[in-house]
Amino acid sequence: MNKLMKRFLYRSVLLTIVLMLAGWGLYAQLIPQYSLPGWPFILIFFFCTTNLVHFYLLRIAEKDIAKFSTHFMALSTLKMLFYLFVALGFFLASRDQAKLFLINFLVAYMAYTVMEVAEISHVVKLKK
Repeated sequence: MNKLMKRFLYRSVLLTIVLMLAGWGLYAQLIPQYSLPGWPFILIFFFCTTNLVHFYLLRIAEKDIAKFSTHFMALSTLKMLFYLFVALGFFLASRDQAKLFLINFLVAYMAYTVMEVAEISHVVKLKK
């Protein structure tokens, strides 16, 4: 595992722990009536998909940085469609908790996306 992937893995573990603790603090202490039992699974889902995608993007960046932007855009589109299908699947399966799930899903999506874009920007700067 290269240095950039270790850095990303460390940061994604840290982000997951922070989001887990924030969710626990929010749902267990402040608003238990809005607790979503699936919050840890949402975090695990985003942790796994984000790390897999980042690993693939790092491999592309090492081989050919000129093709990187094309792969990045294609993979981002596919990932977004996958996330949409997962959210839609949960929405159709459990309409009673759909609003709460979508809010939590979007919070996790935004947090992991911001981290991923920041790290990819760092990688691109290093490769130029």
